[in-house]
Formats: sequence, structure tokens, C-alpha cells
Amino acid sequence: MRTYLVAAALLALALPAATARAADPGTVTITQGVDVSTLDPLKASVTTDTNVQSQLYDTLARRSADGASLVPQLATSWKRITPTEWEFKLRRGVTFANGDPFTSADVKFTVEKILDPAYKSQQVPRVDTVARVETPDPYTVRFVTKRPTPLPPAITRPVFIADAKWWQEHGDAYVADHVNGTGPYVLKSWRRDDALELDANARYWGGAPAIAHVTFKPIPEAGTRVSALRTGATDLITNVPFQYATLLAGGASTRMASARSVRVLFIAFNTLQPGPQQNVLVRQALNYAIDVPAIVKAVLGGRAYELGEPVPPNFFGYDPALAPYRHDPVKAKALLAKAGYPDGKGLNLTLYAPQGRYNGDKEIALAIGGQLQAAGVHVDVRTQEWVSYYSQTLRRALSPMYMLGWGNITYDADNTLASQLVSDATTSTYANKTVDTLVDQARYELDPGKRKALYAKALRIVHDDAPWLFLFQYEDLYATSKRLQWQPRPDEAIYCTEMRLR
Repeated sequence: MRTYLVAAALLALALPAATARAADPGTVTITQGVDVSTLDPLKASVTTDTNVQSQLYDTLARRSADGASLVPQLATSWKRITPTEWEFKLRRGVTFANGDPFTSADVKFTVEKILDPAYKSQQVPRVDTVARVETPDPYTVRFVTKRPTPLPPAITRPVFIADAKWWQEHGDAYVADHVNGTGPYVLKSWRRDDALELDANARYWGGAPAIAHVTFKPIPEAGTRVSALRTGATDLITNVPFQYATLLAGGASTRMASARSVRVLFIAFNTLQPGPQQNVLVRQALNYAIDVPAIVKAVLGGRAYELGEPVPPNFFGYDPALAPYRHDPVKAKALLAKAGYPDGKGLNLTLYAPQGRYNGDKEIALAIGGQLQAAGVHVDVRTQEWVSYYSQTLRRALSPMYMLGWGNITYDADNTLASQLVSDATTSTYANKTVDTLVDQARYELDPGKRKALYAKALRIVHDDAPWLFLFQYEDLYATSKRLQWQPRPDEAIYCTEMRLR
């Protein structure tokens, strides 16, 4: 790992002096590490996808910039009218890009489409408390929940609202590549893995955005992203490796920006597949074998926060009593011996990781592999491009262990647990009936104290059962051109309506 980091630092210093070129005065170019995988707004649940889709589609509400509150969007207000009914009043005068009027029928279609088992949406946990959707008039929608729930459906983890009429006319396959939303931008063109171009929606209900044109241009390799920013080929880059931070902060035309992220990075054990990862002693031993603070310091320059549980501080349900597994090689070896692998002999594992999706993902995986090797465990680290990698996680096909990051914008333990650690969650590779029961009870418990106690019990089981290598909460690092006025958000969302050009 040390050799890699020295080389990376030298690379940062060796980047050619940037020759800025004249930027299009009306266009902002945004560079993420990977391209959008689909334009279907109801299928995926990946930030790099939603950062594109949020320019094209609206939600009923979204988080404020600091994450502290919900801000009305297509819904103007909402309230609980009975223990199991939430009523939303909808914004009038909104149209989709093709001119279709937005009504409650579109909300009903959207939620029912996500819940349709045949559709296989990854967004089911956002609305699965809903038993049915009622539309008493075109601008009122009611969500009837299965039981009383403390979290209003479809807005604490928001969903993009689709045009029911248009979708039904064209079908599922068509909307994966075509767009008809109510958002501030409309799609101009999309060349996969090259560029996706947007034009401002002059009829947007919130007023035409200040930025007339937006281009999303994916660049997986970090050094190339940095060069693109320095030469003026892009205006905003995500996942900036820390070794470039000083260079960009002091650049003549660039600046750095950061935010403590809601994203937690972890290594999941696929306990549903046969192998040594099914043994809790092995999983605990590997947690003791890794040195998370050393990885955070070496790979991320200290820009992350170690965790001993799936949810970070300031989330409802977080339990400060659950300490991280501290680096303890002696204890790790003792547990491995007890599990039948003295000094790690006979324990051969493959660790899968994406490349370019998360900040330092490949380097973190290599560092973990190296630390496990030091404990006597043979580890083969394999990295893959994101789209193929993520499709495998959805099939639970990666085993015995794989890297994933979860960005929970609800600030509530429910979304993390229900999406990643209950038996029937799409990307969960862990099954514990007691955890399933506790999470289900917490979802429908209105008393905050009782609900928090249920989460504490579930999180204690998860901590001790160690279905993950618990890693850290990110600090997100961005860099922008100085001509762009924009501040990052903790939820990683990029809204071009929050941007201005100097």
C-alpha cells in the first residue's frame, strides 16, 4: 500500500501544468467517476444515477441543503390524517416535458410501479410501508400504510415521479433511455460512457434554471478527472483523492470543497453462499485483523470517520455504545484458530471491489487485502467497472466478500437496515430472523423511545454477528472551477438549480 501511495503522490506532483481553455459561458460540465447506468427513474438506487435523474425529474419533497428538514417540491404539504393515512397536497400547474399535466394519478402509478414485484425496483424500501394509494382528486394523494408508521412514505427517502400516461404508452424498456419528467432540465443527448447533455427547461414550475446547459461527463480515473478540471474541460469533479487536494486548493482556476457524507463504506460478507464467511468467528476475526484508522489516514488523508455499526452519528437509532472493532492481531489469530484456521492457514478469500465508484475504492480494497494477508489470510482482490459490478450485487452473486457504500439520506437507521441487512432486501447477503423482526417492529413504532430501543437491539446483534467489515463514514471531497458557485451537501446530491456561474 505504501508503494502505491508514494506513486500516487508523485503522480499528483507530476501532472502537467494546466493550460486553461475558454469554457462555454452557458454550460456547466460535471464529472463523476462513472456514467449513469439507466435513465429509468424508478429502477435504480445509486447516487451517480440519481444525480443525473434529479435534473430531469422531481420528487414530492427533498432534503434541505443541510439535511435538517424536508422541503416541498411536487407536494406542497403533507400530514397524517389517521394512524395509517398520510395525505399529500400536490402542486398545481406542473407539466411534464411533453406537456402532460402532473396529477395524483402519476404519484399513484409511480408508487405502484415500484412496488410491483415483476418490475424488480431497487427502490422498494422507500415505499414498502404502503398498502395502497388513493387519489380522491387530481391534486390530493393518500398513502394508506400497512400499520401506523412514524415516517411519511415516499419523501423521507424520495422517489422521482413519472408520467403515468407516457410510461404506459411506451413501456419499461423505452424509459431506460428516454426521459419525460417535470424537472428543471430536459435531455438533449446521451452517448454512453462519453457525455450526457441537458438543456434548461424553460417551462419549469420553479422557474428556468440559471445554468442554461449541463453536461455530465464520466471519468473513472482520478488523475484524469483532476487534469480535466485544471484544463477547464470540466467544472466539478467528485471523489477527489486527498493527495490532489493541496494542488487543487491552490490552483489558479480551481478550489476544493467538502462535506461530511451520509455514505458509509463497508465490506459485506455473503453469508448466503457456502464458505468460511458463514462462520461468525471468521467474520469477527477479520474485523479485528484490519486497521481502519491506518487505512483512513493512508488512503484518504484522514478524511473519513471510523464506525462500529452500519449507521453514523446524528442518525436516529445510532448507538454510541457500539465501539468499532479495534485492530488486534492477537485476538484475530486466536479467533481464526478457534474457527479451524490456525495462523490463517487454509483460509482463502476473494475480495471484490468497484473501481472509480467511491473515493479510493480500489486502494482501500488493496489495503484491506494487505492487512488480512499480514494476519495469515490469503486474499485475492479483484476490482471491476461499476455497472457490471453493481448488477452482480443485485443478484447476490459476489462471494465471499465485496465492497459497497450506502448513502442513507433519511438520517434514520430504518433505511440502512431495511435496505442492506434484512433477509429480503435486494442487496442484502445476510439473514437473521431476530434482526428482521426488530427492524419490522421499529418501522411501525410511533413512540421514539421504544423505536430507538428496537434499533439498539438490532444493531447490537449486527455488530456482534459481524456480517460486514465495518469501515467508515466518508468525508466527501469535491473540486470545482472558480467560475462555478456551488457548495456540496451531506447527501451527495448535485442539484444544478443550486449552481451559479460567476
